[in-house]
Amino acid sequence: MGVRNYWISLGERASEDLFAWSAFVAQTEFLWQDSALVQDAVAWQRVWFELEIINGLALAQWDDEGRPDDWSGVWDKVYRQEAAGLATELVGLTKDSRAIKIKSPTS
Repeated sequence: MGVRNYWISLGERASEDLFAWSAFVAQTEFLWQDSALVQDAVAWQRVWFELEIINGLALAQWDDEGRPDDWSGVWDKVYRQEAAGLATELVGLTKDSRAIKIKSPTS
């Protein structure tokens, strides 16, 4: 699997749950520096910052609720759809993107 395909695959799974999302956010933080992969570093950083906001809000809420083992109901209801959209947008900034669409939980 090529590097770009790896990130697409990771992006497709990123919104599955809070922990997949947090891992995706952490792993994509510095990708904007890879000019062979990212078309527009400024746009990447702008979108990534939105990912980090969702990540921070979700982690804070999960922590405030006592770090339950199963938090999927809250994640799905409050965060998942926006996370899927942002993952699609971020992965779409990779070079040679061809109408990448990450499935949202409602599609």
